[in-house]
Amino acid sequence: MPSITPARPLPECVTRASCPECGTGLLTVRSDRKFHCACGSSVPGRDLGLNSGRVWAVTRAGHPLSLPDPAAAWQRYVAARTVMENPSKWGPELDAAHRVFLGALAELEAARLLGVQLPAGSDVQIGRVYLACVLNPDGTLSGSNASALGWPCEPCSPSATDPYFQKRYPCRNPRAHVWGQVRDWEKNLRPGEPSRYVVRAPLAPDLRTARRLAAAKCAARAAALTA
Repeated sequence: MPSITPARPLPECVTRASCPECGTGLLTVRSDRKFHCACGSSVPGRDLGLNSGRVWAVTRAGHPLSLPDPAAAWQRYVAARTVMENPSKWGPELDAAHRVFLGALAELEAARLLGVQLPAGSDVQIGRVYLACVLNPDGTLSGSNASALGWPCEPCSPSATDPYFQKRYPCRNPRAHVWGQVRDWEKNLRPGEPSRYVVRAPLAPDLRTARRLAAAKCAARAAALTA
């Protein structure tokens, strides 16, 4: 079981294993490789029940977690994207594909953020927030535009003739969007002017965390260049 450290509240699809004796206690693994509860009971890992279609992870504090099997989530993700990328699909069928896509994506993001290995060939964009960053003259982060899989996205939606009725489908290509943003910004640079635009793509559960991580990386790089 992979060892992880959840930094924020657990995703909805992730559950903590409770003590089978008292039913409520939080289990913790110890050096004897058994899970112990404050009620005094101990449970070997092999005796922890796991519903079909779920896998285990263990936090660095030793608490067991269960989450949906990412292999099954990946299959649903691929099937939904196939429908979403077919321009002939619309209406209820497309709406259903969006729901499946978002549900599978949430499970895959939880697995990646909790350190559970995703299936081979999984989308590298899963779990990442892509940021088109503007740097200050000293190399620190000034501001950013963000995109991530599943976020409401106008470029990933068919263009409406009336902007009032423009829809925003779940994003499928955040990496392409932010790199396109950076290239558009660079077109306005004067000859010889250095670019102050970069892309950062941290693994992060939300935009606030992503921007904090991106700012830290920009600051570290700026410090290294001036050392």
